[in-house]
Amino acid sequence: MTTLPDTPSLEALAESLAGTFPGSDDAPLARALLRELAGGHPVSAAALGASTGRDEHDVTARLARWPNVRRDEKGRVEAFGGLSLRPTKHRLHVGGRRPYTWCAWDTLFLPALLDDVAEVESNSAITGTAVRLTVAPDRVLATYPDNVWVSFPAPGQTSTDDIVESFCCHVHFVAGADAAGGWVSARPGAFALRVEDAFELGRLATRAFFTTRGDR
Repeated sequence: MTTLPDTPSLEALAESLAGTFPGSDDAPLARALLRELAGGHPVSAAALGASTGRDEHDVTARLARWPNVRRDEKGRVEAFGGLSLRPTKHRLHVGGRRPYTWCAWDTLFLPALLDDVAEVESNSAITGTAVRLTVAPDRVLATYPDNVWVSFPAPGQTSTDDIVESFCCHVHFVAGADAAGGWVSARPGAFALRVEDAFELGRLATRAFFTTRGDR
């Protein structure tokens, strides 16, 4: 593992971040919601219930208990688990659709949750350099430029009540080790991971979503 600066192990980081993911208590429903969102349209409880064979009232109650479920003016889900229909600086190309993500790290673990290969478009937070990735459910297939890092805030500073403002706003792609080092040196406790290690962190942090399938 390559980090800037020294940080706890990926296992320790994953354990501290696992609780920030809504839906791990009902992984099949959470994955189904992400797949529906990836289709490019807001998702109602009725539609999610119909696609999963679940009672609409049960689905409504479950979604009400999960934090960071963002809804449109009609009460339909338009963002969940890092996947968003509202534009951000991070874009996925998956299944012929082009949704967005809340942060750079989301682009690395969402392909596994969606069970599909994704093309990622973003920019380096420091230099503005275009960042392009191809991410499969099990690994990062391609990276441009070659030396891409992902920045993270200091461990223990994340609020599950508002993950975007407490965590995602600090999590960016950074092109090059020098730029990544400059980013974290200006932010006490912050660290950066090479994109491959950030992918592995995402895999570890989202393991609970695959326990029913036994494939992670």
